[in-house]
Amino acid sequence: MRKKWLFLIPFILIIVAVTAVILYIRPTQELDLNYTELDWKAKITQMIETREPVIQINAEEFNRLAKQKLVKYLAKGELPVDVTGAEFKQHGNRIDADINGKWGIIPFGAKAVYNMDFSGGLVVLTPVSVQIKGIKLTPEQLGLKQVSVPPGKELPEMIKVKDMIFHEDSIEARLSLNWLEIMRLL
Repeated sequence: MRKKWLFLIPFILIIVAVTAVILYIRPTQELDLNYTELDWKAKITQMIETREPVIQINAEEFNRLAKQKLVKYLAKGELPVDVTGAEFKQHGNRIDADINGKWGIIPFGAKAVYNMDFSGGLVVLTPVSVQIKGIKLTPEQLGLKQVSVPPGKELPEMIKVKDMIFHEDSIEARLSLNWLEIMRLL
């Protein structure tokens, strides 16, 4: 009878260890993928009032835009995990992304850091690091690659983003446009 119990000890230890890891990596904050569209017409109206071809994106607007882009990217199904929630914070040209997700049935909370640059008319996002509760992973281990995103797809066609300046907690998009065509939009 004792030999049967000795056989179960390694099995019980494995179950305890796996349970401990799952409890350790689970998300600690509630995040979702809900966002509301930005009111581009109001931003364009403000630009006309100031007579400067510049649009400012604040921290809250950046989070909404980033969630919108993430939801569209997730629809492609290119990630090896399911993302269930996210929150983005921009600090200059760095993005801190808090992510909740599932790997199979195992929930996790992670923090990914990206560098953001404006080059060749595109916003280029380069993954720098990924951390799951203090466990550092390389972006390559999770299949994260550099992503290039055209800015201003939500803007009217006659408005083009010619430069972006990354401030500590906002982004300034410098535009090229035809003022007369813009006035007809409104």
